Amino acid sequence: MANEAFSQRVEAARRFNRFYTRQIGVPQERLLRSPFSLTEARVLYELAHRDRASATGLVKELGLDAGYLSRILRGFRKRGLIKREVAESDARQSLLSLTERGTQAFRRLNASSSEQIAALL
Repeated sequence: MANEAFSQRVEAARRFNRFYTRQIGVPQERLLRSPFSLTEARVLYELAHRDRASATGLVKELGLDAGYLSRILRGFRKRGLIKREVAESDARQSLLSLTERGTQAFRRLNASSSEQIAALL
């Protein structure tokens, strides 16, 4: 009986996950009709909320594969969204921050996200 109740709770949580991800548009390739995937949007969010971040710190914080993050950051650099600085404490380390263009992209994405949640509520 306890196993059945637990199985029902697991299924309810999974049903909620499917519902919620569909509501916020995760199955679509791009988030909120933007040029960004959910993961890219999350990286932008982290960069917008930090003075300067290291790729290593983002990998740990977000639980991303280092190669995947590297590809995202490369794309951001090509689009002029981020800039890199050499860390004063360790020349092998790069510190990342948003450019003005990156900040504007984040603000648009953040506003769209707030509007979407407001509409859901």
